[in-house]
Amino acid sequence: MKSAIFLLSILTSAPVLANTIDCSEAYGKPAQCEQTTCNEKYKTFIGKWSGPFQSYSQELSTQTATVFRPFQNEVTYSEAECLKNISNGDTFIIGRRTDTYPAYQSLPAKSSKGMLITGRKSDGSPFLKTSDEDGFNEYNLVYQNNTANLSIWELTVPASADGKSPEMRFTTIDGQDFLEDGSHKRNVTVTMSLGPKKAPFWEAVIVKGFHSLE
Repeated sequence: MKSAIFLLSILTSAPVLANTIDCSEAYGKPAQCEQTTCNEKYKTFIGKWSGPFQSYSQELSTQTATVFRPFQNEVTYSEAECLKNISNGDTFIIGRRTDTYPAYQSLPAKSSKGMLITGRKSDGSPFLKTSDEDGFNEYNLVYQNNTANLSIWELTVPASADGKSPEMRFTTIDGQDFLEDGSHKRNVTVTMSLGPKKAPFWEAVIVKGFHSLE
């Protein structure tokens, strides 16, 4: 009986973290965050971005013809999803992505959802993470020009141990379109290369398009 009373005393006197949010989806593992004020950069993200994109279709492409499949891209950012990781100090904003593909040639209609997680670690270093049906990935920033509002991020997937899958690199180039007056429009290009970085045996654009803030 005494032990039960002692345990109850500990539980009732333990501090409770207010407004704690389960942000495990942003890490692919258990994590706790708290809502924080969006910084000046993240405030420019808030809202819905949408626009036409095209993706390389391996099913429809041939040795002589490269086919791109059209789709509509939409990413929504909310002020409520500016978060700070309680344990490691990461601050970030979550973008909710939906890609809608209409039926195209022999391919049926489909849609896919995922997340874009843009943030900074406690030491100030930037990061970009993605989460979707293909898994969870973290990109490295390889170039940034604040004046041009341009960023280049790269993801490297090592070759498989059995040698069946080569090293793969995905490079995302995201920059503001300054030719568009009166709207916040960003052009996005994703390239993919296979094989050693110094001598890839295949390299091409796999996604291209733009989206604007509504």
